[in-house]
Amino acid sequence: MKSKERNGYRFILMALLKEKSLSLRELEEKSNILSDQFYTFGINLAYNIIPSRLHLDKDLHRRRDRKHEKDFDVESECENLIKKNMIILNKENKYELTEKGRKTAIESAEEIEKLADRIEKKLLSPSAAARNTVIVDFFLAVMKLLAGFLSGSVGLIADGADATVDTVSASLVWIGIKYKKEFLGTLIIIAMMFVTSISVGYESITKILQAITSEISPISMPYLVIIVEGIALISAAILYFYQRYVGKRNGSLALISQSIDSKNHIYVAVTIIIGAIFSIFGIHFVDALIGAFIAIRILIDGIGLLREVFSSIKGEEIDFSKYEIPFEKKWHLSRLETFRSWILYSIKEDNLKTRNELVTALERTFKPRYVPILSEFKFSLGEDFDFEGEFDNLIKPMLDEKLLIKEGDRFILTGEGKKRVDKVFSSMRYHQSK
Repeated sequence: MKSKERNGYRFILMALLKEKSLSLRELEEKSNILSDQFYTFGINLAYNIIPSRLHLDKDLHRRRDRKHEKDFDVESECENLIKKNMIILNKENKYELTEKGRKTAIESAEEIEKLADRIEKKLLSPSAAARNTVIVDFFLAVMKLLAGFLSGSVGLIADGADATVDTVSASLVWIGIKYKKEFLGTLIIIAMMFVTSISVGYESITKILQAITSEISPISMPYLVIIVEGIALISAAILYFYQRYVGKRNGSLALISQSIDSKNHIYVAVTIIIGAIFSIFGIHFVDALIGAFIAIRILIDGIGLLREVFSSIKGEEIDFSKYEIPFEKKWHLSRLETFRSWILYSIKEDNLKTRNELVTALERTFKPRYVPILSEFKFSLGEDFDFEGEFDNLIKPMLDEKLLIKEGDRFILTGEGKKRVDKVFSSMRYHQSK
């Protein structure tokens, strides 16, 4: 509870520091923008990602049946801040900072800004992502080599050696990015992809030939192999998402290349795990068949990236949009559905009817001028979205689904539309200023 109160008064002080003076209504609006629009987005994203909606629907009903707990009560927090001589209520019935409050607000704002800057530098910059990749690759190499030597598994030792090479190549990529030589880092990754493709392909073909001409040696300590490669698989999946996100966010082909390499490591880990599982049952060639297919996939990816490099050399702009982040389509779809849900909500709760009123409501909610924490982290659902230009595309599906009807220049909510609003916003409490 104390944590919520602390965050609450920080939020209010930071808002007043930026906006000079705000009414209770305006402070509540900012507070609810922080929580409720992302609650709506979260529900839409969950509906798009979770295959079965049964459990989600049950959870929504449970939420509907219990009282929604506020993150903090803005009015109570304001009263407490007045008692602490941090804010005052002026003649216009708006809150503003005292000298004491201003000092605390500046400290809070600087703390949040430092945190945002730290996250950017330590996690979200290309150099940070490349460095973190080296750390993960080093950990995987040590883990595989230790497990290999302790168990005597030749396969794990070989995989550990491969992970060591990955660590070295990742280090070179990091150096390349750090010293503005991304082109070199990209070429290193592509070269490693070709090496991996040839290596996996050779081992697969050799094993297939052995299966035909002689008996294949079983995998030693298959359970250990499964555990170690399972950890490697999870690590590769996380790296894939992370590298792809940072690479696309910053327009870094080197990181995009690393993300493709990480994706290939997912395939390799899956192949080894499948091989180990079948080995337990005395079948020793399945991983070789899968490995041959994966070798071809890696080779194709390497050729594709090499073409990108040649295009870049020619001065052509790289199309980063084709390198999708996992769940990116669902993210964008959920964002659109969140905007549509908000249109329905605005019509029902705030009696907004016209295009201009609804566009204004969307702009205010999803492109707010300033919201503490969100603004410091430069995060907004409505960023780079043209509500005016895309309004017809937002409204059309709702008209098609009979959630809305249009009468002249006014949009009217249907019975189905009201049900949709009640379902999504059952636990929300936000009302826009009319």
